[in-house]
Amino acid sequence: MNMMIYWRVFVLVLISWMMTGCATPTPPSKEYLLMDVSLKNAQAQSTTGMSVQLMPIVVANYLAGNEIVLVTKQGSVHRSQSNLWAEPLSPQLTRLTQQRLEKTLPNITWFGGQRLPSYAIALLNIEVDDFYADLEGMIHISGRWQMISEMGELSASNTFDVQSKLQSDGYSTMVQTLSASWFDQVIDPMAKEIAQSFKN
Repeated sequence: MNMMIYWRVFVLVLISWMMTGCATPTPPSKEYLLMDVSLKNAQAQSTTGMSVQLMPIVVANYLAGNEIVLVTKQGSVHRSQSNLWAEPLSPQLTRLTQQRLEKTLPNITWFGGQRLPSYAIALLNIEVDDFYADLEGMIHISGRWQMISEMGELSASNTFDVQSKLQSDGYSTMVQTLSASWFDQVIDPMAKEIAQSFKN
């Protein structure tokens, strides 16, 4: 009989201990979005009138999750569990890039997603290999882009490889620096090259 009481007490203590462990508060996660803060100041480039579909921007697999990543010079990837993208990188970059291109190349009709016309149009493909900060306080953005004509020919292409110094510590600064570098050092130069290829 005593053994039964001891067993019940043990089980109650164990359950109580487990519930206390489950109730331990975890620090709340912070979520971030890329922002194009300089969109209103973007300079328009003159081109011929045409239609282009911006294909969904492809990011490397290690960037496809919601965790913001840091990468060491040795290639070690650190994923933050409490600092997250509020939306995966690919749709964020695709949506904001289309907004910037609509502003900088207004003579081009930009299509995204499934909103396609019935006729053949040019395609813009962008692939991102790097989009992170390292442990030395530098951000890294690299990849490539290709503009394919409506006839399926390569009209323009280039690679991009951007490094910028973080002005202060913290994920907020990292996200702001990644955003500014993407638009000012990747998309704007790309828009100028596209404009040169499709001059009036």
